[in-house]
Amino acid sequence: MNPIELLQQLMQPLTGADGWAWMRAAGYLVVGFLLRNLIMSGMRKYVDSHTHPHKAILFKRAASYTVLFLFVMAALSELGFRSGVLLAAAGVLSVAIGFASQTSTSNFISGLFLLGEKSFKVGDNISVNATRGEVVSVDWLAIKLRTFDNLYVRVPNDDLIKSHVINFSKFPIRRVDVSMHLTHDTDVPEVEKLLLALVREHERFLVEPEPKLFRNQINHLGVSVQFSVWVEQSEFFDSRSLLIDMMLFTFKTHGIKLSAPAIVAPGLDSGYNMPYP
Repeated sequence: MNPIELLQQLMQPLTGADGWAWMRAAGYLVVGFLLRNLIMSGMRKYVDSHTHPHKAILFKRAASYTVLFLFVMAALSELGFRSGVLLAAAGVLSVAIGFASQTSTSNFISGLFLLGEKSFKVGDNISVNATRGEVVSVDWLAIKLRTFDNLYVRVPNDDLIKSHVINFSKFPIRRVDVSMHLTHDTDVPEVEKLLLALVREHERFLVEPEPKLFRNQINHLGVSVQFSVWVEQSEFFDSRSLLIDMMLFTFKTHGIKLSAPAIVAPGLDSGYNMPYP
């Protein structure tokens, strides 16, 4: 059967459908939408609380499309469409769509791999390629991100599979690193004692893993060191700012000189205007 004959067979039932057939078809569609809403409401209460958020979104959408498909098929049957012809048309259409949308197919398959890996979920802060933001939606073909300057970004699933993805929210704690240059005549062990005492007095900074002052190198600026402390993931930004303020006050109080013009947290530059992981 060629496509023209198939189209003619598909359109033929419409010429013979009476008013009652159209009403029954419309009734099936109305019932389908109502049943779909009821099913979605019931699934939302259970799936959201018992399933990974990534899977919950995909399961709900799959159920929604399945219910609508069944009732659309029932409505078409009331208008006289034969199921065999419909399936044949669906087969031809699927082949045509398959050739025309190889990228979509690749994204769909990549989405299944991402679903099994559980690399991230809705609400996580991630970085993929040069884009960083919060995951706001997970779809069959792509995920949606809200960047920290409130931009909407769509990332195809295929790009996620091929790229390095950093999940900043995967683990409950995170390390805050502050790098600086001390002058050559600075008593580094004494500075270490002051900084360790400083963070141990504040409940926001964790005792385990323990904070450390790393000596990195000596250069023309002085002694390069890095002070690292661990904090709860949800308090990372506030803790980093608090730590820098506390360190500056302590250095000023004890007369500790920095050879660099300022304390710099890694990953920040002159273009920094929004907090990001």
